[in-house]
Formats: sequence, C-alpha cells, structure tokens
Amino acid sequence: MPDVFSTTQDLTTNVVLDYTSRDFTAIRAQLVGLARGIMPEWTTVGEPSDFGTLLLELFAYLGDVMHFYIDRTASEAFLGTAVRRQSVLYIADMLGYTPIGQQSAIVRLLFSLDDNSDVNVTVPAGTRIYNDASSADDLIVFELNSDVVLKVTDGVGDKDVEGFATEGVMHRDVLIGSSAGMPNTEFIIPEVGVVYGSLSMRSREGPSVIDWSYISDMALARPTQSVFTTFTDEGEYTHIVFGDNASGRIPPVNAEIFITYRTGVGAEANALANGDLNQIKLVDTTANAWGVTVTNPESPVGGTDPETIDAMRNSIPRAATRLKSRAITLNDYADLALQVPGVAKSMAHGTVYTSVHVVIAPTGGQGNDPLMDSLSDLVERYLSDKTIVGSSVQVEPVSPNAMEKLWQYLYVRMMVHVQDSYNRAAVRATVDSALRQMLAFDNVDFGTRISIGVMYRMALAVQGVEWVDLQWLGPDSPAPLISVTNKALTANVATLTIGVHSLVVGNTVIVEDVDADIFDGQFTLTAVTGTTISYAVTHADVPAAAATGSVRLPSLETPVWDLDNTENVVADIVTKEYLIPKINPTKVTEVASTGTPWENEVEDELTHDGLWVRAVGGLPGT
Repeated sequence: MPDVFSTTQDLTTNVVLDYTSRDFTAIRAQLVGLARGIMPEWTTVGEPSDFGTLLLELFAYLGDVMHFYIDRTASEAFLGTAVRRQSVLYIADMLGYTPIGQQSAIVRLLFSLDDNSDVNVTVPAGTRIYNDASSADDLIVFELNSDVVLKVTDGVGDKDVEGFATEGVMHRDVLIGSSAGMPNTEFIIPEVGVVYGSLSMRSREGPSVIDWSYISDMALARPTQSVFTTFTDEGEYTHIVFGDNASGRIPPVNAEIFITYRTGVGAEANALANGDLNQIKLVDTTANAWGVTVTNPESPVGGTDPETIDAMRNSIPRAATRLKSRAITLNDYADLALQVPGVAKSMAHGTVYTSVHVVIAPTGGQGNDPLMDSLSDLVERYLSDKTIVGSSVQVEPVSPNAMEKLWQYLYVRMMVHVQDSYNRAAVRATVDSALRQMLAFDNVDFGTRISIGVMYRMALAVQGVEWVDLQWLGPDSPAPLISVTNKALTANVATLTIGVHSLVVGNTVIVEDVDADIFDGQFTLTAVTGTTISYAVTHADVPAAAATGSVRLPSLETPVWDLDNTENVVADIVTKEYLIPKINPTKVTEVASTGTPWENEVEDELTHDGLWVRAVGGLPGT
C-alpha cells in the first residue's frame, strides 16, 4: 500500500478547499471527493454502510451546525437580517429608539336598571366588566372609567345609560422590592402585558413617601431628581431602572418600592363582538349593583400590541436619521407623535412656531371620543419636554365627534366592462375589492392624492376587465339613485313603467332587451309615431328633478333616450391636509322593476357603501 501521507507538502499542494460549501450536503460531498482523490484505494467511501463514511458525515454535520451559528451571529448584528427580538431591541437602544409599547382598548357600554328595583344605583368607577369566557385564557376584563348613575323614575329603571371602560386590570401599590442603594438599580415586573403609560411609583423612605416620575431617557435627568425609566425585553417583561446619582438619584438603602400599573391583552380585546361584555364584578364591596345589566353595543377600539420586529425595521432607521429628543420642525412633531402607542398616523401644521397643531389617527382607524382624548393627552405629555421654550402643542382631533372630524369622505362610481369569457359578478367583486384596498386606512395618509389615473390603473389591472368608465370621483356625494315606477302619462296613454330591462307604455311593451343597461344613462326606444309621453326613470344616475318629464318620439327613426341631464364630477382629489379619505358608510338599496332588491336578481348586483362598481358584458353572475 503506498504511503499517501508521506509529506505535508503533497497534501497542501493537491487539496483545494471550496469555502462556499457550508451545509451538510455540500461539506459531505467535498469530504468524499477529497477522500477519493487522496486515498484512491478507499473504494467504499461515500457508501452508507462504510464506517469511514459515517465519520465524514459526523464532521459534515458539525460543520453545518458551526456555519449556522456563524451566519446567525453575523446576521443578528444588522437590522435587516436580525430575527431575534432581543437583537432588534439592542439595535434600537443603540440608536436611541424606544419601541412602541402595548395600549389598552376602550369600549362604550350601555347600563340598564331592572324595573323591579326600587332604589337608585351607582356603579362605581373601577367596576370590572368582562365577557362570559369558557376559560381563563379567553377572559378579557375592562374597568369602568367613571361612575354610572342609574335612577328609578315612576317605577321604571333607567335604560341604556352610557359609560366607558378601559381594558385591563389595575394593580395598585404593589411592593416590587427594596433598594440596595446600588447605581442603576433594576426591578422586573413579574407579569407580561404592562400597558404603556400606566406605570407610576412611590417609595417609602423612613417616615416619608416619595413620588417618582417617569423619564424616557435617564441621561437627561438631574443628579437629585427622583425619576425612573423602563424598557421591555424580548419576553415582554417590563424592567424598571433607576439612576446613579449622576443622572437621576439612587433610592436609599432599604427604601421600599411600590408600583401601580395596568396589565391587559392588547389588540386581542378589539376582536370582542357586540354584546360580548355582559358580566359585572364590583371591586367596591360596599356598592350594590342588583338589577343592573350591561352590554357593549359595539366592539372595543384602540387596543395595540407591543411593536413588532417588522414594524421596528421601518421605525428604527427613521429614528436614527430624524428622530431626536426635541421638536423644532413640523416633521419633528409628527415623527415624535408616532412614538406614542396607539398612534398610527400623524402630521403637524401651524403658521407660527409658538402654536403647533398635531393631528393623529388611531391604530386601525377605529376609535371613539374617550380613546381620542386619551391619545391626545398622551401625545401632549410626551411632547411637553421636547418642544421649544414658549411653544404650545395642541393635539387633534378631540371630542366631541373626534372620529368624524378626522375623515374625509370619498365617493367613487365606476362602470366596468367585462370581457365576454369572464364571469361578470366575479370580476366586479375583484375590482370592488381592489379599489377598497387601495383606499384602506393602512394605504393612505394625510394629504393623499387620489387621481383619476390611479383609479383606472387599479381597475384595468384586474384580469377580465376590458374597459372602464369612471363616472364619479369626488368628496361630495353623487346624485342619489331613484326608483320611480307607474308614473302618470299624458292623455295619449295610461301608464308607463320603466324597469331594469324593459319599457312598458300601458299594456304595450315598447322595449324589451335583456342586454339593455340603464346605468349608463342611455336607452334605445322603438319609435311610437307622434306620441308624447311623460316618463319615469328607474336606477338612473340623475337627480330626482330630472326623473320625470316628457319626450317627443319622432316617427321615422330610433331615438336614443339620454337620461343623463347632469354633468358627472370626475376629478383628481387631494385630501385636506389634516384629513384621511374614507369611503362613505351610507348604504343605498336598489329595487328592480319587479319590486325585489337587486341582490335577488341574477344579472344585477347590489350597490355597496359609498363605492359603487357596476359590471356589464361578460357572462352573467351565478
């Protein structure tokens, strides 16, 4: 047998390593190839039954694992490739960015008092309202924000008395520990889901009780200032950190630290349906709630979870380049407002630097007056120490009707012609969905420009669309649809009925065409010699004033009945600088000539809220 390991020089000269081989399969293949080249007499190398192959595979497995950890270690240092939450939190801290924390939902409640009750009842603030859950994991608790008073008048108890509640449970004056007098003393709250902005603290130092204030950056604190800061780790546990007598004072030895905070479930509370909250638990044992019932007429709004890794990938670069601990330009105010949990969009406007208005929109675009007032207060407090001396900040919108002040309505009416080989109803639904998605809350911002071109491009991008006629695009409502039948005529004829597919004068069918479409404002009539009739219009895009009238039908031609007596408004829309476009939530019910809703007709569709897309041509819907 030749001595294949006779010299080191021979090995280093003949072996060429491929450093791109980094997984098990590639490393095993390279080792097997080297073995065959260096030891050609090893004829069974690479075969599963060979023990030497097993050793090679063990080395290949070890190399695969080592390369995985090398890659992961390198990737965790960069924001774009990090996958561990703790790595992203380290990057955020290095760049001075504070991730957005959890926020509680707010719900509107209606309380009623049983008629059998003979005394007035006060449901005190802090009363817990919760759902009828089958397990503790499904239990979602709200606490009443203020007292609700229910009275009995002439033997009848109050009904549907309004109240508001905040999701989560308040933990009051919890002893978190005692200070050891060390710099940067740290305590961990042993519960997850601590709501941002709900934490307050007191310390008992001998006979004195000292209130401590929250500060976002401990480096900004004075040496003797009683302040604390917090951060959340990857397990969503909240850490409380004190100063070092250079920035913020150290709690003295044996000082007892008491904290008050709220814990909740975040965005999960928003999923509660109407009527789910129907259980009452009084925290005040001296109170009485006999005969009181409660329900939620609408779902809670405003609950948010801690900022996700993907969201931080977008937020942290902005923080590194623009976000500072001060607000000078209007963009600074808008960027800083986004740091408050629950704020999804913001913009700032003002004519002088001493008075700045910041407009905010809640997460998901859903909210009510208490939620908007709470968010506005949080933003004002967050900006209070970051504004120029002498400047004031007003956060909008606030109650009453805060959400109505936020939106700008946008009306769209479009006819879509469908290619013959495509289903009309399916294409229409796809176009409807595409337009709604384009105008959805997450895809628009303050001052968004909604152009004619983009509306056409979105519709034409849908497979099966042949051409599109945009008939209305504007911030004002188009003329309402009307349904008028059996209108009186002149003496020449008795009655006139215009249906979706036919025109009837008396008992004579003048037009019967299943492909006719009144929606576009035109209808072809067979001539009735010398007859003047009054007419009524069904399902036409014209105002009521133009719905009736008279038309002369000439005798030697087939006229076109033009129903469109008004000029359609189609123009680019630029939303007001402090408003977001929203589809109008008004439902229009159309009735066909038979008196049945269009949703019951095979070939016609029902209009939708604000956005109306009608499909013609193609194959009828099924």
